[in-house]
Amino acid sequence: MKEKKCRYCRTTFVPNPRVGKRQKTCGKPACKKALKAENNARWRKENPDYGRQDYPRVKEWLDKNPHYLKRYRQSHPKYVQKNREARRLRYRREKLCVDIQAQIKNQVPQITEQLWNRPRLDIQASIQAQPPQMTFLFGHFPCLDIQAPMDKPLCPRENRIILNRR
Repeated sequence: MKEKKCRYCRTTFVPNPRVGKRQKTCGKPACKKALKAENNARWRKENPDYGRQDYPRVKEWLDKNPHYLKRYRQSHPKYVQKNREARRLRYRREKLCVDIQAQIKNQVPQITEQLWNRPRLDIQASIQAQPPQMTFLFGHFPCLDIQAPMDKPLCPRENRIILNRR
């Protein structure tokens, strides 16, 4: 079979004979994920109202069957426990969303105010700013890794960086 180029990583690969001409990626997980995301985005664009029309039907059914969800939860304790744990994780993730700017602004010590009011302070520059003050400032952010790349995921519903607590 003839070699093809992967649409995403641009490496050449020999397609699986069972898939043949239809194979678009080399099979690496990142390439598969990109293809899946592209297909999902295309499908959502072609079907924008999918799921929106279902809400009135479900609402009507639930109105006709009162206490259904309550009875279901009583008869399925494993579902309730799984949902409780998932909810706890979601809440914990939301609490880990830290707005660094707000934390710096709300710091009471004079050092923070002095650093905040210096618009041209460059913490990457040669250390001429007092190192103890910088250590004090960054010591208040135990979860802040200033060497970490800034391509971390953003919090849902807000444009704040999620920081990993240690």
